[in-house]
Amino acid sequence: MRRRLVVLGSVLAVAGGVPTAVGFFVDPRRASFAYLFGYASVFTVVAGALFLLLIGHASNATWFVAVRRPAEHVVGTLPAVAALLAPVLLSVKRLYTWTDPGSLDAHAHRIVLRKAAWLHEPFFVARAFVYFAVLLGVGELLRSWSLAQDRDAGRAASLRKRMVALSAGGLPLVAFALTFASFDWLMSLEPTWYSDVYGVYVFAGGFVAALGLFGAMLGVPASRNALPPGVSAEHFSAVGRLELAMVVFWTYIAWAQLVLQWIADLPLEVTWYIARSHGGWQWVGVALLALHWAVPFFFLLSRALKRRRVPFVAVSVWLVAVHALDIYYLVLPALEPGRLGVHWLDLTALIGVAGAVLAFGAWRADGVAPYPASDPLFDASTRYEAA
Repeated sequence: MRRRLVVLGSVLAVAGGVPTAVGFFVDPRRASFAYLFGYASVFTVVAGALFLLLIGHASNATWFVAVRRPAEHVVGTLPAVAALLAPVLLSVKRLYTWTDPGSLDAHAHRIVLRKAAWLHEPFFVARAFVYFAVLLGVGELLRSWSLAQDRDAGRAASLRKRMVALSAGGLPLVAFALTFASFDWLMSLEPTWYSDVYGVYVFAGGFVAALGLFGAMLGVPASRNALPPGVSAEHFSAVGRLELAMVVFWTYIAWAQLVLQWIADLPLEVTWYIARSHGGWQWVGVALLALHWAVPFFFLLSRALKRRRVPFVAVSVWLVAVHALDIYYLVLPALEPGRLGVHWLDLTALIGVAGAVLAFGAWRADGVAPYPASDPLFDASTRYEAA
């Protein structure tokens, strides 16, 4: 199965990557924005999976132990995700207007100059290396210690203590890395605008999608009766409750940011929304409200539906898909404010990045045990029942 995924991912990487590469020659600026959209969509999901792993360990969540391996497989793609940032770093001048303050109007020029210490190209690139040093360091240690439990059951208890300790200490480090990465790679697309909760918004969306991917990945072995003995609808329900909570949290952050900035009516704060309030973008905002909140919210309220594999997997896949729409809403209006112009490069870039990450993740997962049977909490995890 995993080898077939390697082939599928490789085919998708080529099918999406080749036309995207051609796009960089035909229309470099449009291709750069399309690639950033595809990259950010995948990066935020992988970062969300790392948060899921950290929270599961730090909270000592018993139910999570028996089913955590899919999350570890997603986190295992971080080296590929780091490498795939290269086209973004090479496209800095095409993506970010702050690299050429002289091209801005007088008002924007003054604002960008005040941020020059931070919005500085070599520092921008250096920070990207720091972000991935944190993400890769934490993610690779957690994954390697988990796999070491499979090889050496005698060290399983001590390795678990290491994972819990690293997760508790690593959560704030990863949170800061994702927050500042979102400021750099996404918010600075419109350098005159800022939001204190932007990083939280990006985290919430990525975490929702990561939970969706995690739920969908659990559904595949469940369809083949390949889950650990004892894993039941209770575990699906636990993931579904997390999905519901994070859908509500994402909606709250999005609404709070909109209401506070719109009521204040400060020029530096409302420009971001003005660019997304006409030219077709307003309907994308309405679609996000309906598709990212209303549809999954009312579905996930049902206890029965969360416990049924097929509808649960369907809504989980839905969460991943609408997250891509959310990232599209964050990135593309910076290219042409007030004008919704969908381009074929947007799809090919997303397919190419996702395919490459899928192939790499499936390759790394090949030969890995399907569940951490040596973990001290494994047996208790398979007997989990919601209170």
